[in-house]
Amino acid sequence: MPDAYELASKGLFMAAARRSHRFGRVGFTAALSRVWYWALLVGLYSLIPIWVAPPGWADELDFGPVVDTVLGFAIGFVLVMRINRAYERWWEARTLWGWLVNASRNLALKARELADLDADEQADVARLIVGFADALKAHLRHEAVLQEVPGFESETDTPAHVPSHLAGRLYDRIAGWEKSGRITPQALWMLDQELREFMQVAGGCEKIKNTLMAQSFPTLVRQAIFIYLVYLPWSIEPEFGLLTVPLSIGLSYFVIAAEGIAYYVERPFGADDDHLDLEEICDGIRTSVNEILS
Repeated sequence: MPDAYELASKGLFMAAARRSHRFGRVGFTAALSRVWYWALLVGLYSLIPIWVAPPGWADELDFGPVVDTVLGFAIGFVLVMRINRAYERWWEARTLWGWLVNASRNLALKARELADLDADEQADVARLIVGFADALKAHLRHEAVLQEVPGFESETDTPAHVPSHLAGRLYDRIAGWEKSGRITPQALWMLDQELREFMQVAGGCEKIKNTLMAQSFPTLVRQAIFIYLVYLPWSIEPEFGLLTVPLSIGLSYFVIAAEGIAYYVERPFGADDDHLDLEEICDGIRTSVNEILS
């Protein structure tokens, strides 16, 4: 991606760091908050080979290191694939919102300099640019309503797709400036270059939201985790004895946590700590645009 977009998106990392500090005091995020319950359940299950299995049972069954190696490789492979695919979705969403930050600032700057706006027009353009970001955030989390977007509480329109409605109103403003001779066709093209990014970002985010990973793959991962955790205590009990319980809890925690993180990360537009901090991004757009069009 262009370096300018990467630099413009650094605020997302700062927001993530702030939220990480907030949750770091207790050591859990939304994705990890329930993992310990499952890990403790595996720990209880690991008592079965300790209490029930007769002496010498492992020698008779003789699982051998090959089964451990193959099963460990399989669970590691599917988890790495799962996490990578989920993170790719999160990173794409982060990049798209970085584009929106950049496009919002550039549109505000170009509108101010090219159209010679008065104070009321600047306030109107700022309201529409900031409103688009707020509307897109709401659109990706739930059904957006125009009257719930800050600055549009008194509106009477009820568009089905609020981001498109606000982008259309921005296009209407720009077209009016060109028809009245306030901007040249070249300036119109320059403004359109930034405004078209708005709907491209919206379309890209909708693709991420509405097109999840093929269901067979997460199902396969969970099946692999289940088989691994069922087998784990029986494979380590002959060597570790009572230590099987804490080892099973610790190993199962990391395996289950990997799937939990992937589940949250592949849905990047929520409001939990592993999701993109859209509030922080929208606030950044609001601050920048209002400063430019003050």
